[in-house]
Amino acid sequence: MNKVLIECGALIDKYELNRDSIMEQLQSIKVDKGTEEFITAYNDDFRYTLVGEIKENQVVLTNIEKAIAFRRMDNTDLFEFVKKGQGL
Repeated sequence: MNKVLIECGALIDKYELNRDSIMEQLQSIKVDKGTEEFITAYNDDFRYTLVGEIKENQVVLTNIEKAIAFRRMDNTDLFEFVKKGQGL
């Protein structure tokens, strides 16, 4: 189990995320030797990305990024979105 330090607690409050859930997720993150940074999706809501650093057996959450323009789409919508973006 990793020791977790949260440096961006204000963002957790701002986005109204579950601090305990984030702590559990980061405590169980697998730390590979040589890894210095991590980026992972927040387990409770994939629109949030957790960003941080790994120092020995300590995981430091430094930032939380929120997806700005999220919209649900099926494969047909996705194909049309990509096609328009490519100018096809």
